[in-house]
Amino acid sequence: MRALVNENGPGTGNASTSGVGICNKCNSVFEALKIKLGPMQVLAIGILMALFLIAVFIPDAASQAVSDKSLFQDAILALLVVYVLGLAFAEDNYQKTTDIFLILGIVLLAWEVLLGKFALLDPFLFPAPGKVFAVFAKDYAVMYRGLISSFAILLSGYLLAVVVAVPLALVIGWRKRAFNVAYPIAKAVSPIPPTVYLPYAIVLLPTFSSASIFVIFIGAFWPIFVGTVHGVFSVDPRIINSARTLGLKEHVMLRRVVLPAALPSIFSGATIALIISFITLTVAEMIAATSGLGWYIEYQHQYANYDKVIAGMMLMGACVVVVMWFFDRIQKYFLRWQNDGGSES
Repeated sequence: MRALVNENGPGTGNASTSGVGICNKCNSVFEALKIKLGPMQVLAIGILMALFLIAVFIPDAASQAVSDKSLFQDAILALLVVYVLGLAFAEDNYQKTTDIFLILGIVLLAWEVLLGKFALLDPFLFPAPGKVFAVFAKDYAVMYRGLISSFAILLSGYLLAVVVAVPLALVIGWRKRAFNVAYPIAKAVSPIPPTVYLPYAIVLLPTFSSASIFVIFIGAFWPIFVGTVHGVFSVDPRIINSARTLGLKEHVMLRRVVLPAALPSIFSGATIALIISFITLTVAEMIAATSGLGWYIEYQHQYANYDKVIAGMMLMGACVVVVMWFFDRIQKYFLRWQNDGGSES
């Protein structure tokens, strides 16, 4: 589409004819994908199309000008394509999908017009989207290495916390004597911010990666532990008594009865733990790392490269959204019996 617009150019005699042709092609695509367009869907598509045309045809303010805005323009088209495909496969989530892309379109349109075209705020502190998206083309290698480094540390610390906290909490929640000993300790230690341990972790552990993994492990451990213990306490006693009448051994009872029944509380704690893990990772990388997304943002901040700071923040936000999306899919899979029960009722 961008090639077609650039080929005709602004102000040419074929512009209106091309616009009609594009609209006809769009209608054909919508009909082929069986997409029903309501007023909100048309508004969202119109905002994205207007944003694209403004980015292509209207020049940026002199203080916000950038030599190549193609990546930003491609990103707008990608959003439009993803939105259309989202409508095609959204099924019952039409409104949710539309609301998300409508908000994205409004934010990007305001950003482009107010900062890119009119430069209403200090261009040094508030760069236009064209400048920010150009950073991805320049620093993609550094960002990719930082992304791999951050994810390796995050997943190592978080998964280690899951593997340790869930079995330990199952046993402690199941045995009242163990709970009476562990609960006062957990009550005293769990509120301490995990970053407090970072100075000692850096000194005592051999590498910064291992220190970061340890701090993330501490931060993720307590929410998962508390959620699992709460889940064990929340199991219906009638289910426990029914399982006991079958003569199940304790380890079988914990694995086959208590663990599945406690999964909703476990996932609630695991969700909080994942959020804390992201925060802890970012803080740790900003303090003492030499790679990672947190380090990239802090490094560019020291040199006042605010276009790169915003680009790093956007990449980090996108990563959080992707990870949480996969986490939600995993949660829905393991708790699918809840949805089945709800639909049957």
